[in-house]
Amino acid sequence: MLLYDGPEGRRAARLVEVEAYHGTRDPASHAFRGPTPRTTVMFGRPGHAYVYLSHGVWYCMNIVAHESDIAGAVLLRGAEPLEGFADGARLSGPGLLGRAFTLSIAHSGVDLTRSALQLRDAPAVPPREVARGPRIGIAESATSARPWRLWVRGSSGVSR
Repeated sequence: MLLYDGPEGRRAARLVEVEAYHGTRDPASHAFRGPTPRTTVMFGRPGHAYVYLSHGVWYCMNIVAHESDIAGAVLLRGAEPLEGFADGARLSGPGLLGRAFTLSIAHSGVDLTRSALQLRDAPAVPPREVARGPRIGIAESATSARPWRLWVRGSSGVSR
């Protein structure tokens, strides 16, 4: 579950779609060419947010998910609204999810265990309800066909 106690009140959503990125071993990862001022957080401690601006419009968030000095992250792609959203709010797609949580570059580097923006435990999803497949929008590469995208079958929060 993603929880944000922000200026507009509390917002919470159940994460239902994610994609994994394996740092310097993954050409699709922002960390592929090593640390830069923008990607340094991906080489840091797990549990921190890496937020970036996509196509000059959408703020997207990854969670650092590998040990320090070895970049690895999980992109949040979709969620189901739980609290603080208007009826019918769509959180299906990393940009819509970022917009719904009013994310910005200021959130990059935030410790998701000790801040207003938090990743929290949620009830487990039975394995039979979890689907796996290739990531969305990734050009051909050695990692493009790997099943690094996971989603909850039948969820309205899944992007495709």
